Amino acid sequence: MKISPFFYVLPVAAVCIVANEPVMATPEDIVLDSADTIVSFVESRTERIPRYLIRQAQAIAIVPKVISAGFIFGGTSGDGVLLLRDERGQWGNPAIVSISAGSVGLQIGAKSTDVVLLFMNKRSARSALRESFTLGGNVSVAAGPLSKDPVNPSDAPGRTDVFSYSRSEGLFAGVALEGAKLGFERDLTQDLYQRRSLSIRQVFDDRTLRAPSVIRELHQALYNAQR
Repeated sequence: MKISPFFYVLPVAAVCIVANEPVMATPEDIVLDSADTIVSFVESRTERIPRYLIRQAQAIAIVPKVISAGFIFGGTSGDGVLLLRDERGQWGNPAIVSISAGSVGLQIGAKSTDVVLLFMNKRSARSALRESFTLGGNVSVAAGPLSKDPVNPSDAPGRTDVFSYSRSEGLFAGVALEGAKLGFERDLTQDLYQRRSLSIRQVFDDRTLRAPSVIRELHQALYNAQR
């Protein structure tokens, strides 16, 4: 009996899918990767996030290595950090968050994209206090201006809730984030602070929360980015 070559393809495809499966990062890795990511977004000589926008942002989400992968049915997901400014205008403790967006289409392999979201007003920043929320609708999102671009009045801070930025392989690229969901990763956040039953509000509001040393590196990267 002649066996169709089709039956030889499946084991190879299965091996490829397993090989591309990402390794689970620790919360400390996520914080450090986020620090490196924001540095890369502002230090490019050609295109970069304008520093004045980071200074004006009321909250920031940094999600390195967002992966879009799958075969026929795909999705986009990644873990990063979310920080809010306190009443003194200083960056507070980060919560570990994930960004996810479903997609349908023929996708083979995986593509990694770094994403930064700038929450430009208190209303949008307050939405970050929910354990999950969707970009778009009540929280408008638009591609943010780059340092080489003149700011369109319609895109100026105050008229847009969230500016989004994405880079893939060192180049700025548009990523559709309308409808993407930003969610609080409770287990990873609790592991970061070594504290159980931790809510996202406690991360942002509890002054007694002991921050691990890696957070200092993230704060320093943010302060350097907004200078």
